Amino acid sequence: FMLRLRYAQVPVVAAVRGIALGGGCELAVYSARRVAAMESYMGLVEVGVGLVPGAGGLTYIARRAAEMAAAGNANADIQKLLIDGFTSAAMAKVGTSAIESRKLGYLLWSDVIVPHKDELLYVAIQQARAMADSGWRAPARKPFPVAGRNAIATIKAQLANMRDGGFVSAHDFHIAALIADVVCGGDVDAGSLVTEEYLMALERKHFCALLEHPKSQERIMGMLSTGKPVRN
Repeated sequence: FMLRLRYAQVPVVAAVRGIALGGGCELAVYSARRVAAMESYMGLVEVGVGLVPGAGGLTYIARRAAEMAAAGNANADIQKLLIDGFTSAAMAKVGTSAIESRKLGYLLWSDVIVPHKDELLYVAIQQARAMADSGWRAPARKPFPVAGRNAIATIKAQLANMRDGGFVSAHDFHIAALIADVVCGGDVDAGSLVTEEYLMALERKHFCALLEHPKSQERIMGMLSTGKPVRN
């Protein structure tokens, strides 16, 4: 669904107000543009219930890092650019406003932030019409480079130090390692070209595996029962 949204033949504009977490955040980042009220709280928070994002959120992080590297940011080092996105997902960071959500990468500089929430829908519709009238076209489907297995090993080594120091649990380590696996592109060489479909399949694989993990099930049931995250 997310790729159909991204490559739709008409511009899809997400009007964001209030909470857009998990799947709501993924829906927004796969739209052609976002128009967000200042009071918008965006983030990938699946770690809180023992899961990884499963609908394209991690694929988005990997693709954005590749796009930014291609634009010449951070000396074109994909691994450096991945760290912020990885950290945001692994720590379930939530933007406390549209400005903060932009800093986390869930809103782009080309997106529109609306100070008055009552104007949100009007501005979003105007943006969609303007994009359509100006001859907007969906982006071309093309593979992009990923950081690969060496970057995964580097991140896992850092995570192991945190686990051994008692800062994260063994299950936290396991989940974060799966996030690293996706955003770095899996067991491939650095610079290998992958498709969004490939990464999304990897994302779904890890999501489904965690659904069956007893400790993730404890976190899910704990959140449903108490509304608070379980640390196990």
